[in-house]
Amino acid sequence: MRVLLINPSVGYYTRALSNPLGLLSIATYLKRNGHEVRIYDRCVDKTALSRVMKEFNPQIAGVSVMSSRGLKDAVKISKTIKKAEIPVIWGGQLPSMQAELVLENDFVDFVSFGEGEITWKELSDVLTAGGSIDDIDGIAYKKNGKIIFNKCRPFSDLADMPVSDWSLLDVPKYMQNYLGCKKMMYIYSSKGCPCRCAFCSNVNFHKSTHRKRPNEYVIAEIKYLIQNHGLDGVFFSDELWCIKRSDMLDFCRRVKEEKLDFSWGVQLRVGIFGEEDFKIMYDAGCRWVFFGVETGSPEMLDEIHKEINLNKLKPSVDAMKKIGITSICSYIVGFPDETEKQLKETVKLINETDANLMPVYHFTPLPGTELYNKMVKANRYKEPNSLKELSKVVATESVGKNLSAVPSRDLRVIRSWYHWKGFTNKTAYSSGKSFEFAKQTIISGLHSISLKGPVSFLVNGFAALYEFLYVFWYSHAYPSIIEKYELRK
Repeated sequence: MRVLLINPSVGYYTRALSNPLGLLSIATYLKRNGHEVRIYDRCVDKTALSRVMKEFNPQIAGVSVMSSRGLKDAVKISKTIKKAEIPVIWGGQLPSMQAELVLENDFVDFVSFGEGEITWKELSDVLTAGGSIDDIDGIAYKKNGKIIFNKCRPFSDLADMPVSDWSLLDVPKYMQNYLGCKKMMYIYSSKGCPCRCAFCSNVNFHKSTHRKRPNEYVIAEIKYLIQNHGLDGVFFSDELWCIKRSDMLDFCRRVKEEKLDFSWGVQLRVGIFGEEDFKIMYDAGCRWVFFGVETGSPEMLDEIHKEINLNKLKPSVDAMKKIGITSICSYIVGFPDETEKQLKETVKLINETDANLMPVYHFTPLPGTELYNKMVKANRYKEPNSLKELSKVVATESVGKNLSAVPSRDLRVIRSWYHWKGFTNKTAYSSGKSFEFAKQTIISGLHSISLKGPVSFLVNGFAALYEFLYVFWYSHAYPSIIEKYELRK
């Protein structure tokens, strides 16, 4: 069967976009099992949908919708495909959490919820050779006007999944400038996270599980990308890179044994590794580590079930600075009922920790999470009742619905202050090059917004300018707020 897998356009985005790793994994698995597959990524591909349809002539189409950002384009392309009487399947985190809302629309035939590789293979087999869809785990669909949910699919052993076939993507389009790298790309080495943070969709999507891919698979992909495309950097997109020291040691050993010359960075949990571990990681090429800290308030830490020891944060950051690893500590402001006192505790922690970069984001209720359900039940947050309403839900760059006890302007000032500080920091990362982060951010941004032609460049360029001016304004125009939270310390 000819399967077209589509990554919808998400428009302008202030952070560098990842390559579509989920679609790549599904496409690789389908290809290995005899199906013909094409990935059409509208974030980087300016080819018209009509031309893709004509050239590939798909028999089935899948649309990956990870968040509300891609909804408008997902709806648009799904309606076009349905006119050609081709089955449309949506997958990804948003449809998995909002399957009923998605299936209320006649331009979607199936929702693949949860992990998609085996589900897509079985569904493609049935649609090719015939058979019953009732026995396919992990799908939802309409039958006689009623929405049917088949059983949840058990998680697969990642060792049973093949090494990703990067020939299915136009690799150079995804290479980015990032923290000293000129050709950095995202790769995954694990899925899920064992934690149960109240604001995170991991609890429902990955059932708070963490599964590691075999390190030899990851090394094979990195070697391919270095040898064929000149890869010089990898940002592991895992929600949590490693939870076992033995896995970290094995990966670092393999990198050194293979003599692979590339820089890499990961997302870790505060307290998992110590100074000796960071030294081992650095020797194997690790140059940045991302910690999701979220808050400096012990009360709020308990409320969101973060379960980290803040006393271990600064020693970890200090150790990385000493070794030469860039520290990135992210925070969230505007949690439900967050007070000025709690927010001041977060600001104090940010300033005392003094990480190389300290991005701050606004709290956004994500469907299916504990805080989302809590706010809906208390009638403090109205659930979207259509995809059109859901597409208007703002992302973490905007305040949106302020559920905290803090004025929205304060939240905007705090976020903008630390983004401006990171952008203008002369030594924002451990290479020591003045303003290198700002330079690379601009270069990467110009590359990203130029991928889809001159019209898109102008539109996205204007959006980028607006974001720049927004951050500049809120980080400079309210000295009384800056003073109140002691942001300058």
